Amino acid sequence: MSKTIGVVFGGPSPEHDISILTGLQSVRILSKKYDVIALYWSKNNEWYLVDNEYESVDFLSNKKIYKNKLEMKFNDDPGFYQKRKKLHFDVLINACHGGPGEDGSLQSLLNIFRIKYTGPDQISAQICMDKYAFYTVMKENGLPVIEKKLVNTEEMNIDGNYVLKPRFGGSSIGVELINDAPTVQKLITNSDLYSQGAVIEKYLENSIDLLIGVRSFPDFDVSEIEKPLKNETLFSYTDKYLENGGLEGSKRELPANLNEQIEKKLIEMVNKINQIIPTRGIYRYDFLLHENALYINEINTIPGSHALYLWKNLNSSKFELLDSMIDEALSRQVDNWSLTGSDGIALKSAKDIASKLG
Repeated sequence: MSKTIGVVFGGPSPEHDISILTGLQSVRILSKKYDVIALYWSKNNEWYLVDNEYESVDFLSNKKIYKNKLEMKFNDDPGFYQKRKKLHFDVLINACHGGPGEDGSLQSLLNIFRIKYTGPDQISAQICMDKYAFYTVMKENGLPVIEKKLVNTEEMNIDGNYVLKPRFGGSSIGVELINDAPTVQKLITNSDLYSQGAVIEKYLENSIDLLIGVRSFPDFDVSEIEKPLKNETLFSYTDKYLENGGLEGSKRELPANLNEQIEKKLIEMVNKINQIIPTRGIYRYDFLLHENALYINEINTIPGSHALYLWKNLNSSKFELLDSMIDEALSRQVDNWSLTGSDGIALKSAKDIASKLG
């Protein structure tokens, strides 16, 4: 029996546009074998059932995008509904980058709906989206990280060049090179990218970005290591997503030209990190190499294009990689919540509520 696969993309996120591209790519790839349902999550937090053949430009001007609005119902058969008809799919492919699609919010909703989905679970999503929490977890487990500091409204001591980042964010949007406190305060005051907080870290001049795809199903596996070729001081949003037609056309060394010692060290770190935060779907680990010292920078739990391009030289097709993500999601039980302790004893033993008000 053919599976029905849902693909959700978009969302109220700075990476909304990139998510559309990843989602449409996934729809096209999976439609070769499966019945695919495309769910568009708009910038204003509404949901729509859209045509599988839409192109990226349709999401700029095509009013038909908003024709088939979806509702979420929390009844005895919760889920996504088109009018009175519930949408049924075996697995939902999460192609949302950044924002509520990658920070645990969507994952929590899908858990309530009892829907199996690809990508990070709620806890992994929350940890990896929070740059300060991720840094703390890595540091506590002995991984080499660049020291991060939370930005506050008090006067900060900034001596030299630092990198400012939104505390919660999945891309290079809002990443700025700064060297004085007034600039930091001006940036975080005038942009909602930092509304949930910001972090700063020491800028490592002439550092090299190294990226690697990681998956744990059906077995632990890694892609080749990528060295992005950046046009600016920092690996920017433009470098990632806008140059040469988008992510897969960006300039890169793949595989990166590294000495065996650095490559071995990186893989060892990947293995250790994967024990701390197990991969679900395909994660992309981002490292920085500076003067032969290797640092874990962040984990992107839903990378652009699902990082499928990182396996292009390893005889794994894009369909095979996505299909494996589907099989992994199907193999997992939906989350269950414990009811231990909710046996009514506390209710029976309690006095009337008025007596508890003091």
